[in-house]
Amino acid sequence: MYTRAWSFKETNLVVKSGTEQAINVAVSAALEARRCIERFIVRHPEFRYSLEPLRLNAEEYPRIIGLMLRAARLADVGPFAAVAGAISQVAAEAAINVGAKNVLVENGGDISIIGNQEFRVGIYAGKAKISGKIGFLVQGKELPIGICTSSGTVGHSVSFGDADAVVVIAREASIADAAATSVANAVEGTDVEASIKRGLDRADATPKIRGCLVIREDYIGTSSKLPKLIQVSSEGELSTTSRKYRAYDADLLSILEPQCVVRDRWQS
Repeated sequence: MYTRAWSFKETNLVVKSGTEQAINVAVSAALEARRCIERFIVRHPEFRYSLEPLRLNAEEYPRIIGLMLRAARLADVGPFAAVAGAISQVAAEAAINVGAKNVLVENGGDISIIGNQEFRVGIYAGKAKISGKIGFLVQGKELPIGICTSSGTVGHSVSFGDADAVVVIAREASIADAAATSVANAVEGTDVEASIKRGLDRADATPKIRGCLVIREDYIGTSSKLPKLIQVSSEGELSTTSRKYRAYDADLLSILEPQCVVRDRWQS
């Protein structure tokens, strides 16, 4: 597959697809989505700063705006919690619309994948013990898929929680992104295991998501159905946009110390 990295302001894309044309179209779609969002903020500044869903009819606005409004309502957060995932989603859709068979678009760690082939995705969780050691093996039958991450300890995104990483899986990256923010906000407090359980409760209460993985310090918890977890090893910088992963079949429990797993939500 061809790969291209592209950045504009806060948008940092890595696009993978079978043709350069599809990548060009995905990048153009991402740029147009950004411009659309910027124009919309001029007329509706609350769209940028609200931490709660807005009472605007998603169907009356351009697709990127509608995706963010809808995701915010489902996850009970502000619409900008969905911005990175929504841009990934519309970029991936644009590539498919010009004939791409498979495409992956990552926007600062928020990923949209469409197609029918297998993909491997690594998980970065800052200084957590498990960071860089596990990932997902995504089967073609699980596509399309959105894989989005929120963290209270890594990056510049707004989070009111203490999770090192909350990874949410959904069909749509816009929804996964907003939901990851919502779940991450719930992972807070001095009792680490209890905080992870609160996050999993929030995930269970959020519609339209397939599964959730929460990492905080030496603890990990899962909820609902996730792609297969695999062990990975990284090369190069610890960055989701530049790391390469080599995957091995492994059970998660062989990677973690048993007491580190929040078992009551574990599903294989």
